[in-house]
Amino acid sequence: MLWGLPAALFLLAGAIPLILFLHSLKPRGLKIATTTMFIWQRVLRERPLGTRLGWLLRKNLLLILQLLAAAALIVALADPSLLHIGQRAGDMVVVLDLSASMRAKGKNGSRFDGARREFISLVDKLSSEQKMLVIGAGIEPRLLAPFTSDKRRLRELARTVSATDAPGKIKEAILFAHGFLKRGSADQVIVISDGAFAGAEEFAAAASHLRVIKVAGGSDNVGIVGFEVRRQLERGGAAEILVHVRNYMAKEVRLPLALLLDDKAILREEIAIGADDRRVLIYPLDGAPAGRLVAQLDFADDFATDNRAYLALTDTAPRRVLYVGPGNAYLSNLFRFFANVELTTLPRWDDSAVAMQNKFDVVICDRVAPPAVTQGNFVFIDTLPARSPQPVQRTSRGSRRSSSPWCPTPRMSSWCSPVRPASLKAFSRTPSSST
Repeated sequence: MLWGLPAALFLLAGAIPLILFLHSLKPRGLKIATTTMFIWQRVLRERPLGTRLGWLLRKNLLLILQLLAAAALIVALADPSLLHIGQRAGDMVVVLDLSASMRAKGKNGSRFDGARREFISLVDKLSSEQKMLVIGAGIEPRLLAPFTSDKRRLRELARTVSATDAPGKIKEAILFAHGFLKRGSADQVIVISDGAFAGAEEFAAAASHLRVIKVAGGSDNVGIVGFEVRRQLERGGAAEILVHVRNYMAKEVRLPLALLLDDKAILREEIAIGADDRRVLIYPLDGAPAGRLVAQLDFADDFATDNRAYLALTDTAPRRVLYVGPGNAYLSNLFRFFANVELTTLPRWDDSAVAMQNKFDVVICDRVAPPAVTQGNFVFIDTLPARSPQPVQRTSRGSRRSSSPWCPTPRMSSWCSPVRPASLKAFSRTPSSST
């Protein structure tokens, strides 16, 4: 039993004596003796005990009712409450799925609308001794609300939170939520999700500390799952547009695809995709366009978020890279991801390579010894320059990151080291090498 104002119980010590005192002041009837009184006195003495107790209760009924009313009022003023009936209910750690799939629409609104209703239902069922912690499973698991029993605050959270346009790390959020469970308690992790995430089957089995509330919604969807611009290195650096479209439905669909550059259509065509199939579409991109490139599917489905994809194209000068060596599949695949890189390849150093090396932003020497190095940005792989005005520092790992403007992309900065006459570096191909 928990008392909100236990000091109020001290009022009983004053209220009961006061009621008894006031009751004693009640006027009593006059006693008059008669000649036949002795007969009635004998009858009263011969009455059973139960009859006499009933007579006493009837005679003092008002006093008893006054004492009970005073005691009830004082106990109510002390605000009693039960801690629990039987086993104490544990706290709740709620994981809300905020991934883009929760935006899929159905007959009763989006999947996230259903998740919001389930969350509010949990808040309504929260008892006075329970607390709730809320975790949002978005791009990264994040704490939306710490442990609290404030239902008004939790309902406000339910009103303002919304799903994102990005994939969510639901599995990581569930594992993160288990870290808030108290050992030996009845606490529980409650996941509200549509189940459309990697590893969902691992949480399908019933568990005492885990409960999954699955919300339903629309399932008809055709979406763009990949969109990029690549340079065709084998064709002199010409660019191409790659659009990856997937059909999640159980039937074949035909739908129009449009490519727009700054709201100006550069391509429109109708494509067909089989049931639960995908297609990778490649289109040439002429010149060096700049602006906002949009791929758009004109199709009404239950999930409109992935019907459109965007790319920002710039007209900045491309980074020119000279590769001299027998060939490197890893570097070739790497450079294909960067549309702002122009790659020139040569099998060996010759007079033409020496003459043109100053025209490139980066020169990569792969197992081919270059001539004397004067000035420029060089990367040496399993080789060293024939002559150098400064000693070369050899390293087995290109772990130093550089923010120099010559580097084609920050992702390549662990491979690129600016080489000046005073600082030359070589990379050796060892088992621990990043190359």
